[in-house]
Amino acid sequence: MKFYNRERELNYLKTYCQLEPNSILFVYGPKSSGKTTVMLRVIEELSKNNNFVFFYYDLREYATPTKEEFLEIFFEKGDKKYLLNKLEIDLKIFKFGIEENFDFKNLSLNDVFNKIKESIKEVIKDRKKPILIIDELQKLKNIYFNGGKSLLNELFNLFVHLTKVRHLCHVICLTSDTLFIEEIYRNSALKNTSEYYLIDWLNKEDIKKILKEEEFSEEEIDYALNYLSLPYEISQLINNKKLGLSIEKTIKQWINIEKDALIYLLKSNKEKKENLLKVLSKFKEKIEVDINNIEDEIFEDVKFLIKNEVLFYDVINGIIKPTSIIEWYAIKEALK
Repeated sequence: MKFYNRERELNYLKTYCQLEPNSILFVYGPKSSGKTTVMLRVIEELSKNNNFVFFYYDLREYATPTKEEFLEIFFEKGDKKYLLNKLEIDLKIFKFGIEENFDFKNLSLNDVFNKIKESIKEVIKDRKKPILIIDELQKLKNIYFNGGKSLLNELFNLFVHLTKVRHLCHVICLTSDTLFIEEIYRNSALKNTSEYYLIDWLNKEDIKKILKEEEFSEEEIDYALNYLSLPYEISQLINNKKLGLSIEKTIKQWINIEKDALIYLLKSNKEKKENLLKVLSKFKEKIEVDINNIEDEIFEDVKFLIKNEVLFYDVINGIIKPTSIIEWYAIKEALK
């Protein structure tokens, strides 16, 4: 998909990668807001000068991994401490290297972390900057090593060591799971070790500029600006126009699809329906709600709608809103 107007975010992340590592960075935002696209562009641009080694893992590519699958995802067997990812032809990204005869079955968590640190130190020895990026890190939540140690909890300790303590390597985690971000943000053990960067909806001026470049009429642009917020929507709208579908028909179809999905969710959770409708009714007239204006008795229902990607919780700014403007219109239709 074409890279749409994310210069501010791109410049922030490129600059961040060039600073001394000092904290874990969580890049968060609504689903499909462009987090991965921006990050991949950062990798593409900074890799050109050959001063960086990016260890990039997109966990969405995989079913929720087991312990053994995690090891296969993160490590590549070979004769070097860090090796190019053979499955990524277009991008210069790496995996942690491990010996050809290494037995994954008997690998302890300390062994895993030692191998990661060895790879990172080898990059530094080669006078390059290592950067570890994990997309949708929360998918590692339910992996435990011998002795019942949580992989995710122990990884955070390692990340703090690599960033805050030793300043060896940037660690950047991407996620649209803001309940996961909330866990991190409220975790006292990670206080003063983490930073947060929001990649949100595109603004209307950028959307207008894109649609003008794609030769949409003023009338079409004025209509579309009421509904668009995400990069993929723009891409799809452009494609549909080329296929001869009207802007109005495309957008109304999107709203109907989301409305039907929401109604199905309500019907499938009858015991929650009354409270879910109370939550949704807060968005009948406005698109954003302050978290402090959510009553305690419906807070779990808010979390349910966030988990099901109807709502997005910007935990840093204390704002709850639909995952997109299209979703907002779907909510209003479902409430009729």
